[in-house]
Amino acid sequence: MRSFLQIQTYHDPDSSNKDINRDYEDVLVAGQPLQISLKNLVPSLEGFVSFKIRGEVEVFSSINQPIALQTPVPLEQVSEITLIARTFSDRLKDRSLEITFQDDAGHQMSQATLHLTCLRICLDVDADRDGIIEENNPNKADWRWGVNGHGAVILVNKDCDIVNSDGQDHQVKDNLKGLLDLKDLSFMIVRRVGLKNLPDGCEVYLSVNQGTAKRIRIYDELDKNGNQLIGAEITKAKIKDTDRDILLAIKGLSYPDIDFNGIVEMNLNLIKDGETIYSDRVVFRVAPWMMTPNTLCPINVFVSRLSDGSNEEFIEELRKVVGKANVQLDPVPFEFHKDDPWMRDEIEIGYTQAPGRLIHVILDSPRDRGLDHLAKRHLMGTDFGYIIRKSREESTKLDSFGNLEVSPPVTVKGVNYPFGRIIFGGTRAEIIQNPRRKLKVLRDFFFAQEIQAPFEIFSDWLSVGHIDEFMNFVGAACSKGFKLILASPDKCYELLKRLRDKGHSQVLLRQGKQLDDKPADISVADVLDNEELALNNQRFQEYINWNREVLKQELDLGEEDIIELPTLFRDDGEGRAKSFFPNMVNMVVLNQHLAIPKSFGPKVNAQCQFEAYVKSVLEPLGKECHFIDDWDTYFREGGEIHCGTNTSRQPFFQKWWEIEPKFLK
Repeated sequence: MRSFLQIQTYHDPDSSNKDINRDYEDVLVAGQPLQISLKNLVPSLEGFVSFKIRGEVEVFSSINQPIALQTPVPLEQVSEITLIARTFSDRLKDRSLEITFQDDAGHQMSQATLHLTCLRICLDVDADRDGIIEENNPNKADWRWGVNGHGAVILVNKDCDIVNSDGQDHQVKDNLKGLLDLKDLSFMIVRRVGLKNLPDGCEVYLSVNQGTAKRIRIYDELDKNGNQLIGAEITKAKIKDTDRDILLAIKGLSYPDIDFNGIVEMNLNLIKDGETIYSDRVVFRVAPWMMTPNTLCPINVFVSRLSDGSNEEFIEELRKVVGKANVQLDPVPFEFHKDDPWMRDEIEIGYTQAPGRLIHVILDSPRDRGLDHLAKRHLMGTDFGYIIRKSREESTKLDSFGNLEVSPPVTVKGVNYPFGRIIFGGTRAEIIQNPRRKLKVLRDFFFAQEIQAPFEIFSDWLSVGHIDEFMNFVGAACSKGFKLILASPDKCYELLKRLRDKGHSQVLLRQGKQLDDKPADISVADVLDNEELALNNQRFQEYINWNREVLKQELDLGEEDIIELPTLFRDDGEGRAKSFFPNMVNMVVLNQHLAIPKSFGPKVNAQCQFEAYVKSVLEPLGKECHFIDDWDTYFREGGEIHCGTNTSRQPFFQKWWEIEPKFLK
């Protein structure tokens, strides 16, 4: 950018005429100082110089002192001057600076008149995040976290962020869709430059770099459904209407990711004769995608309504619990799931937020089964946006979103995580013979959102490989505000041994049920006498204990923050674990109401002893336990209630940009 005005020599030493008068034209930018050197305007710095101005222009010496006008000043004191105008012109050359050089005797040696047009180059955004685009905020070119931070925010448009691991984005339509699009866009204003017809050689351009152009779209003419100015291969656009303020709309196309930190820079440039003489810069940050923990209030619960009616009774039992929680149950028709019951595995419902605007956003998993079109064909709309990450690598069961969770807010070793921490399951190659791991494109995406500080635990020991098979969270009135729920074979054996010691060894588990095409009934004694089952569960308990220590460390938990629920697993034939009876950890948390798989545990006096134990540890937390039979609909197919449902939740009250994430430093 220009800060020094290069003017050709006024005085011609070969000329015999020492009374030289010359006129020049140039441009000032309102509020921006411009220096002029006087050294090359006269043969020497001997003599005097005086200044005369017309219109609103101020003249300063090199030491930032105002210069007395029309009063000769020794040239040796003012080898340089600085011009500044505070207002922009409404006519060409509406102000001027006359410079007169005199010798020691007071005779004029030469004179130059600089005719000036002052233009305003000002690009404005909502830099203080109050929903209002203020004029020329001093912090608009920077982005800083915190309540007292600054920097504008862009939302990703609802259906834009569809990326493959080879970097190929889907094609985005270049026009807006009216009010439904406008309500989720961010805006900026190109302030009136000045004149409609700019001085000769002058043009004003909005520009971004090539990397930014792939991540955003900028539109004007919003009353005509938006004319795209910048995006894709277009990195620069001429501003044609310079005699009025112009409102521009911006939409994001990409969430932060491994190749994009979310920061977007834009420049408004004044070009004169092909040279950029001044730029004004603004900075946006793309709002991250965020997950919602179980401790936030639910809004809707989604479940596939299977075409054969096999889960109709389950849906009605679930509806009773959902109703008590003041939540809406939303059974999804067959056309959107094709009898794929695993709602949790297909999508994760999070949200994204900017000042005054919030969108629930579905992250679509790469599993690509019957529910593959649920998000785009059924859920996405005015209330839901959409993201997907795909890879050329083959996805595994670990890429489903039963293998994805977020903790409630925690403070760990003095570091606050006010939006919780993302947790996903992975492998331990030293233990698992054919290890599986969540796709890198998904892991990269989670880490790139930054504010929920992900970490990985061990889920590959499970046949399905999902962390919701052995862990969960429920809110609690305690110092942490929640309890970690863990599956526990040890607790199950403890309860079974207690029953045997009290003379109930012949009481049946799984009574009246079928499993693997044969009766599932088994006595307490037979379970306890099954050495292979005990050895497998000892091994599975060791894996859970390993995860327990990681979770304690990463979430700063004590033993008092953990509740164990009785669970048993069986070997799937390949060394991994499947549930032996319905897994009560795999529950849906709806405020104080818990929809828990009915375990069909041993009954004494008509009371399931597993259910009785679960009530004894959860009801003191203010929870109401509702046990629902999901044996035939979900358990026998390898999942439970949590796997077969999905829940949208209210966002956090705190705004993500208001935090100061120490863990990012």
